[in-house]
Amino acid sequence: MKTVAGIAAVIFLTLVFSHGVSFAADKQAGKFYELYNSTSTPDNYKQILKRSIDRKERAEKLRGYARSAAENRALSIPSVVRSAGVSSVPAAADPGFSLGEVYCFPNPAKKTNPTFHIETGLADKVELKIYDVSGDMVHETVLAAPPQLIDDGQGPQYAYEYPWDVRNVGSGVYIFSMTARRGDKTLKKTGRCAVIK
Repeated sequence: MKTVAGIAAVIFLTLVFSHGVSFAADKQAGKFYELYNSTSTPDNYKQILKRSIDRKERAEKLRGYARSAAENRALSIPSVVRSAGVSSVPAAADPGFSLGEVYCFPNPAKKTNPTFHIETGLADKVELKIYDVSGDMVHETVLAAPPQLIDDGQGPQYAYEYPWDVRNVGSGVYIFSMTARRGDKTLKKTGRCAVIK
């Protein structure tokens, strides 16, 4: 029994240190699931494996969102068709000015630039401000171009996407504030984004 537990520990440590938690191949991920489900794996190793599996599943979900966004980024907002003073847009997306999902991906952004995804429908402009944890503003931008029609797994939505160039900031947690305006209406949302260099 001790030999089996020792072998499982050696396999686990070899996988973690040689491949990290990136789970580059399904075969490696399968070994983690196999070790986790094994009755001979000690409970303390199962806890470590469970955290690694949870991280892998979250990363896969974010990769799926990013992949979907990248595929749909080529789609631009359809032009508004005017006939007899009536504007019409495709019924698949709601052009109304309302707050949807606002997030950045990947989060944490490890050795890559995070992209902010902002769903507000059709807005006149969107302001994005990014602060460090001490409250100092490190970046500010205004998104005045029309939103894109993006499907991030929730159906097509009008969304703004802004890639943040993090070359001039250090590792850490940043707080972002988004303010969208349309006429006299205002939508606001805040959130966090982590950068790891």
